[in-house]
Amino acid sequence: MENIRPNMFSNIPQRYVGTKRADSLFFIKVQVASTDYKVQIKEHLVNNCGIRSKAVDKWFQAVTVATGFTAVEVENFYYILTCAHLFEYFYSAEIKVDCDKLNSWFNILIICQHYESDMIANHPNLYADPIKSNDPRFYLPARIVKLDQSKDLMLLKVSKRYLYGNHTMQLCQMPHPVLSLATVKPRPADDIMLVSWPPCRKDSVITGQLVARDRVYGQLTQYLSKGYSMHLVELNVVGGAGCSGAPVLSHQAAVIGLYHGRIESLGYAVSAADIYEFCLGAHQVYIYMTTL
Repeated sequence: MENIRPNMFSNIPQRYVGTKRADSLFFIKVQVASTDYKVQIKEHLVNNCGIRSKAVDKWFQAVTVATGFTAVEVENFYYILTCAHLFEYFYSAEIKVDCDKLNSWFNILIICQHYESDMIANHPNLYADPIKSNDPRFYLPARIVKLDQSKDLMLLKVSKRYLYGNHTMQLCQMPHPVLSLATVKPRPADDIMLVSWPPCRKDSVITGQLVARDRVYGQLTQYLSKGYSMHLVELNVVGGAGCSGAPVLSHQAAVIGLYHGRIESLGYAVSAADIYEFCLGAHQVYIYMTTL
């Protein structure tokens, strides 16, 4: 008979899982690198990707954001894992995304939790009027090193030199530990935690349960135009805007998935197996996994 485990979060404080892993989270936003590029981007999306002109204009006006987390640390760089659908207008089942163009057209910007905490302490009105006020934050540049549109996964490279700076400009002094992947598949009814960073709401933690551990897109929706082929973990929690790319954690703070988004009334995350396969081939960078 299968060994039935008790509710793990009743034995291990939820605060430990969420707080310990907050050090690894990053806020990510995307901006057009220059207004001169807007014409090129619009022409590309309208002519090559079949996006309507009004939809492109609306997209330009929106703030494109996501959550990311440290997946790999190699010498002088952190590699941050997040969702590819930050650029979903640029690909489909028939159209392959061009990462070189994305890196030239856009500024991909990140900040870490420690820096944001310092900003809150030094700017008491930071969140008082976040839309109308000028953003006083200093964002760090990141570059796409790998993107798999079929798995909705993207790996960003960030220089530690920019993050830790020098004596005159030091944005952070803390480590950003790699989140380990779960090596044992979770089971239905296992407790999970989604740790994300929506705009102006860092340390957003949602707890829930895993519903099913192996879904595919065709089971969930008829909207298959993006060509997604990843295996999805089904959750009874749903994240909001900016939660995409966030880690879904087990009771031992191992990553069981990367939050993809909401379909119908449930949340879905790209499976740990797909994440491992993706990162394994990323410029010979390897994720080191721990056993649950």
